Amino acid sequence: NDVETAALIVGGHTFGKTHGAGPADLVGPEPEAAPLEQMGLGWKSSYGTGTGKDAITSGIEVVWTNTPTKWDNSFLEILYGYEWELTKSPAGAWQYTAKDGAGAGTIPDPFGGPGRSPTMLATDLSLRVDPIYERITRRWLEHPEELADEF
Repeated sequence: NDVETAALIVGGHTFGKTHGAGPADLVGPEPEAAPLEQMGLGWKSSYGTGTGKDAITSGIEVVWTNTPTKWDNSFLEILYGYEWELTKSPAGAWQYTAKDGAGAGTIPDPFGGPGRSPTMLATDLSLRVDPIYERITRRWLEHPEELADEF
């Protein structure tokens, strides 16, 4: 169901961040494939402390909104408010950043550092460029209460 798929992506990416502080090859096996004593403890990483600012899973480092702990419509406002260019994360993974430095410093650093530029995943941009998803998400941009109901 396209509406449910879009609602899960938009709603989920309204909050939080990805974990891409370091190279993906420093991430251990997926939790289900880890040794028995490590199962259920999440992704083990040998990058720095392996937690907090040193947590990595995919190598993609994205904070989607300027209000990552609040339910609002900022994910869609940012998605449609900028043009995007393909860039690399600190770990060397591909992600998208607002083009030409637009929005620089507007996204809070979760660990108290300087503000960041808006960033998105390829799956996020598909919500804007795919004609089916674009129709759904543009409606939610204009009618956020409908997204809240779907999510």
